[in-house]
Amino acid sequence: MPDQRKPPFTVVVFDMAKTSEHVVSGFETLDAATSYAIARVRASVEELRKPGIAAAELRRHWHIHGEDCTVLNANVRGSDLLNDFIATPGTPAECDWRALAPRLRRFYAAVNVFNNDGKSIRVSGFFRATYRLWHAGLLARFGDDAIASFKAKGITPAVPTRVSVDHHFEQPDPPRPPLSDIRPLLSWKVEIDFGCTDVRFGAKTDGVFAWPEEPTGRALNDMTHLLMADRLSMYGTGPEGAYYSELVWVKVTETDAAPDYPLN
Repeated sequence: MPDQRKPPFTVVVFDMAKTSEHVVSGFETLDAATSYAIARVRASVEELRKPGIAAAELRRHWHIHGEDCTVLNANVRGSDLLNDFIATPGTPAECDWRALAPRLRRFYAAVNVFNNDGKSIRVSGFFRATYRLWHAGLLARFGDDAIASFKAKGITPAVPTRVSVDHHFEQPDPPRPPLSDIRPLLSWKVEIDFGCTDVRFGAKTDGVFAWPEEPTGRALNDMTHLLMADRLSMYGTGPEGAYYSELVWVKVTETDAAPDYPLN
């Protein structure tokens, strides 16, 4: 089944100084890609601006040392606004293209993968992506898992051709320590028992988190919320139920295990 939407947008960044280009992909909307392209070109102008520099000189420096950005398959180019950028200095917020870059988001999906004979296998899992995957993306993400399951069950041909989606949820991210906290990260196993009366579901679950000290307060609350959200998504009701769930008990233990939710 083809995707019923346009693919994510990509920005091509051309470095005039190095006469090279690279792509930044994963923008879910044209507006997001455009904002990134504009901010990055504006930042490259401000990096070259010096006190008292004439507009013509700044423009010449930019054409030699600046960066231009184009949104692929769209009539958007950051340098179309070059005269405006030269005439009016940009604020730090207007130049903060890094804050506009696509970020990796957490998702959970459960899909049925079919072969050409209409036989199917159900696969599921958590993954990271910069945008919500649709049919082609989910087929690529779960294709290898489906092939292994087809072969394990003796289903032929073991070639995935399409998917139908049972569940597809965006999940919360694990908490991050403040940037000012430079202490090494330790591993903490967080175990919980919880119940969600709205969907008549409860479970015990656990996960290992990275944190510089034994987590308490807001950090621990965010960790337990994530564990509940993940378990509810696996159940099929989605992460929102975590807001209406109640903890029965929580246990935190330092461990040598690698984090299930690494922060890098």
